[in-house]
Amino acid sequence: MSEILSLFSGGWNYVLAAVAVVAALLTSYFGGKKVGTVQTQAKADVAAAEKDKSQVEAVAKKQNENAEAAKNVQSINSGISDSAARDKLQRSKYNSAD
Repeated sequence: MSEILSLFSGGWNYVLAAVAVVAALLTSYFGGKKVGTVQTQAKADVAAAEKDKSQVEAVAKKQNENAEAAKNVQSINSGISDSAARDKLQRSKYNSAD
């Protein structure tokens, strides 16, 4: 009985140290798990932002090409006479005479 009492009286330091180690391990585990989750989410956000960036660049490129084509057509049309322009419009595949 005295051994048990001496264990409780003198062994509390070891018990508290073991509890502190277990608490530190649990804190480390859950903290690391949270950091890993945040890093994974950050990588996913970066990938989504890069995808959006490439889509915006593609749209801007297409708009630039369309603007250039419109400028070319406008410069071609400004160089022809009214009768030639009228004839061109009448022969257009978009003019439905039917």
